Formats: sequence, C-alpha cells, structure tokens
Amino acid sequence: MQQLLVALDGTPGSLKTIPYLARTLRGNDQIRLWLFHVLATASPNLLKKEEVQWIEQIQEDQPHLSGYFWTRQDEDKMNRAFQQATKLLLQNGFSEPRIKTWFGVESNETARVILEQAQALGCDTIVLGRRGLSRVKEFFLGSVSKSVLAQARGLTIWVVDE
Repeated sequence: MQQLLVALDGTPGSLKTIPYLARTLRGNDQIRLWLFHVLATASPNLLKKEEVQWIEQIQEDQPHLSGYFWTRQDEDKMNRAFQQATKLLLQNGFSEPRIKTWFGVESNETARVILEQAQALGCDTIVLGRRGLSRVKEFFLGSVSKSVLAQARGLTIWVVDE
C-alpha cells in the first residue's frame, strides 16, 4: 500500500490539498493518507500541572514526542484541521481505515520534522499546500514547502496550489 504524508497546519492553503487529493486519488484503494501536523513547542513551565501530566502520558505511547511540550490550544487547532480534512475525505469516498493522523513537535525546522516523520511512517510521497507568500516575504521568511523541496531525497513531493 502506498503511503502519503499530507502536511496540514489548519490554514486554508494546507486544507486545499484535501479536495485535490479526493479528486486525484478517488477510487484508488491502495493509498493510505497520513494527515500530519507539526505543533509548536511550549515551555512546560508555562503549562498547568494537569497539562504537563497529560502530555507525559501521550509521550509514553509516542516516544518521538518525548521531552517536548505544546499547548492545548495548538492541539485543539490541529484536531479541528484533522477532523475537517477527514470529513472531506470520507465525503469523497475514502474509507476511514485509509486515513490516519499523526503529529510531531517543532523540535527542529518544520520542514525537517515533516521529512523525518514521512520517513518514519514509510511514506514515499509528501503532499503540501502552498501558503501563498508574496515573493518578497518568501525570500525573507522562506516557506515550508520550499524547504521540503530543497531537502527531500528519495521522496516525491506534491505542492498543491489551487
């Protein structure tokens, strides 16, 4: 089964990938989609004790998150993006077992985290939305899709701009 990592950040640009994938891959039962999000790190000192304990429980099941913390607000945003994307895929004929969710924490450059997790999950394709930065902003700020393209080796990269 071919596996695609679909990078989502909750922005309209990243969610544009979902209708594109639904149209392009409709009827292909040999595809598994990993909806993936990178959470920003947060200091555990700024979190409530219950939040730290809750994250530590998650870390026991997902060792790649060990030592990193994030806010509940960011996780809620991520889950809304996952729910919205999953709903669109299900409405377009994807079966639930073919849709998985996964996340990482910004321990490194976001593009690097995406590439590392794609490899860890056995994905051979990464699908990204284009954020739509102006050329000037992209020159100064860079972009995740541009960094993924520059650093990817042995992977197919789809950048969706619809």
